[in-house]
Amino acid sequence: MWTRSLLKQNAWNNLKGYYWPALGVTVLSSMLGANGGGFGGGGGFGGSSYSDSSSYSGSGSGSDDFDPAMIGVFIAVFLGVFVFVLAISMVYTCFVGNPTKCGECKYFVTARNGDQRFAHMFDNFKGGNYMPTVKTMFFYTLEIMLWSLLFIIPGVIKGYEYALVPYLLAENPRLDWKRAKEISKQTMDGEKMNFFVLRLSFIGWYLLGYLACCIGVVAVVPYQMATEAEFYMCMRAKMLSFGFTSEEELTGGFYNGMGGSDPSDPNGFGGGSSYNEPNFSNNAYDVPNDPYQSAQNNYGQTQYGNYTNPNDQYNGQMPDISADLNQNPYDNTNHDDPNNPYNQ
Repeated sequence: MWTRSLLKQNAWNNLKGYYWPALGVTVLSSMLGANGGGFGGGGGFGGSSYSDSSSYSGSGSGSDDFDPAMIGVFIAVFLGVFVFVLAISMVYTCFVGNPTKCGECKYFVTARNGDQRFAHMFDNFKGGNYMPTVKTMFFYTLEIMLWSLLFIIPGVIKGYEYALVPYLLAENPRLDWKRAKEISKQTMDGEKMNFFVLRLSFIGWYLLGYLACCIGVVAVVPYQMATEAEFYMCMRAKMLSFGFTSEEELTGGFYNGMGGSDPSDPNGFGGGSSYNEPNFSNNAYDVPNDPYQSAQNNYGQTQYGNYTNPNDQYNGQMPDISADLNQNPYDNTNHDDPNNPYNQ
């Protein structure tokens, strides 16, 4: 299985080749509200109104100058402004911030796979991808927000349960909301706390960034996004291994750059680069090829049976062909037959 240190090591080794473009992507994404920023001026409006009321309250000759009706008017105006700004922020997030977030996710996955084109950030705005992305991400945001009304914590849990949805839409923008959250929920089962701790492990870097006049915080974001891209590749392998989805459903039947090199292009990206597997010299999965393959048995043979793929008739196991050493595993010929000319 993956470990935090090795995911971060793989992310950093990959990121060194495209750090500055990645920094540009994260800065632009934040400006466009990809991380929930939206219209950050909402707090400013509220602060301004409160400041005006303070100056008004102190301008009279005494407490008798206060009119209770004015307090009610002030509260109504304040709530009206707050709701208006919140509504504008939500609309902006739905139509700009959320598609940008999907594009940011796609950029970091395609970049670690060898395709570092900045334009991937806007793929969810193109053609027929835009409105399906807006629709699905709207329900994604709405459900998390509604769960957050129950004392915040349920919303946080749902946020981690649906953490893969932006990546799934980056792969296939036409994926239905119910299907996207189903895949994410199944895959994140048993992974939510691990992902939470993975994100928490960046807190030291962010504290250092704040000490550097807050500028260093911006520099840490590409590192975290690259690490989360590594995490998604782990989860992608898991969802395929467990049969939660298929390659065709993930990609929508079209090459998207998030599953590796274009199979129709023998040269791949960058003149021959292929799917950028995690660093298997210090691999994050502890196995040669399959992140959900189990350890070896006493005979040095790899056991595949611990994780059952419902779409695999062998459940991950090859048929046993070693029970009869005199039996040719590739045919049904009995080698003990004296009439067999090939009997040895």
